[in-house]
Amino acid sequence: RHTPAPADRAQYQLASDRAFSPTFASVGTAMFYHTKEADRSTLMRADTEGDGTVLKITRIVDGTANNWHVRPSPDGNRIAFDSDRDGVRGVYVADGDGQHVRRVSGEGFAAVPSWSPDGSTLAFVRGEGKDSAVWNLWTLNLSTGETQQITRHPYGQAWGASWFPDGRRIVYSHETRLVIHDLETHTERVFNSPLKGRLVRTPAVSPDGRRIAFQVRKDGTWLLDLPGGSMRRILEDATAEEYTWSPDGGRPAYHSRRSGSGAWGVWVMAPR
Repeated sequence: RHTPAPADRAQYQLASDRAFSPTFASVGTAMFYHTKEADRSTLMRADTEGDGTVLKITRIVDGTANNWHVRPSPDGNRIAFDSDRDGVRGVYVADGDGQHVRRVSGEGFAAVPSWSPDGSTLAFVRGEGKDSAVWNLWTLNLSTGETQQITRHPYGQAWGASWFPDGRRIVYSHETRLVIHDLETHTERVFNSPLKGRLVRTPAVSPDGRRIAFQVRKDGTWLLDLPGGSMRRILEDATAEEYTWSPDGGRPAYHSRRSGSGAWGVWVMAPR
């Protein structure tokens, strides 16, 4: 069922001027994101107080390449991200301070990594052969190097994956559906878009595994409540996307153009 949308909750802006794809550190109040600067994208870390006051901003991975979607490991010792530094965009892992960068996704297009809760595995999207416009989900065991293809969609782009805290399930979006995939049984639970025919994207599971924030194209941010499956809109900003949750589950963050200046920025919702 779909319940009425509330008004936008109070929010504060953490970073501005072309900032994208935020992620909270697993512990504390640090925020990671990437920022677009001329012909390159730089990975950033913002150390903040609980109210969002920025104490310090640090460049983690800089240079002449485009670097996107920085994700700290659960223990904070490593980061994963995607980059075009070798020509074809791929997934990389580095130390937490950006040193010792190495490509882990192999040949071909790959992007948007996410860590399993125990830090042993990365999920990411990979382009299908010569057609990088079709994305499917893969996982990589970082200890063994073993990769596994999770989805086999012949068209469209799988967005995600976001891990549940049990480390067994992930959620991703594909076209007009949200899909919860069990990595052990390979069974799936499918939720259709709350607005018929409207695309959904960038789902993010809350730390308790009971809520999933996601974007409905041109209709803002929605929340899927589990296990029942009810959906409700929580943010009317149609430009909001690429969500993350604070470690306590109280503050979703996202990037958006809501400032009115036309620039993208990272925003954090007030505690819910």
